Amino acid sequence: MANTASPPRTGNTGKRGRLLLIGAGVLVVALGAGGFVLGSVLSNRQPAAPAAPAAPVVPPPIFVPLDAFTVNLRSDDGDRFLHTGLSLKVADAETQARLAQYLPEARSRILLLLSARQPADLATVEGKRKLADDIRDTISKPFASGLPAQRVLDVLFTSFVVQ
Repeated sequence: MANTASPPRTGNTGKRGRLLLIGAGVLVVALGAGGFVLGSVLSNRQPAAPAAPAAPVVPPPIFVPLDAFTVNLRSDDGDRFLHTGLSLKVADAETQARLAQYLPEARSRILLLLSARQPADLATVEGKRKLADDIRDTISKPFASGLPAQRVLDVLFTSFVVQ
């Protein structure tokens, strides 16, 4: 058998190995430094705020605007009148539909209520609030036996002139 000896080593092979070893070391150091920097950046972030609880869904308000009212007022000092516009805030579409169906009766109830007032009763904010409460109570009553009461939440004045 022939003796095959490996060729003698030259200086280039040893240098190449050392360069590969140094390159690998530099790569490991660079990856470690990058991991450290990334970890530092991520640890300094503010924690995500917890999700706020979902707000309840509030249905949009339902307003029923009424044509303006003009009535004579009871007065000892001559002829006085009230001109007012108002809207009713109702709880549901059923009340809105019933008010539309019975609008002449609703307007009649309001006109009778307005004409029974005296100008002095309507001169103050408290007097206007009392009138709004009385209108709400009057309109909330059922229009016919067997019908439910209207669910009127508020009476809002859109104009108000006493002369």
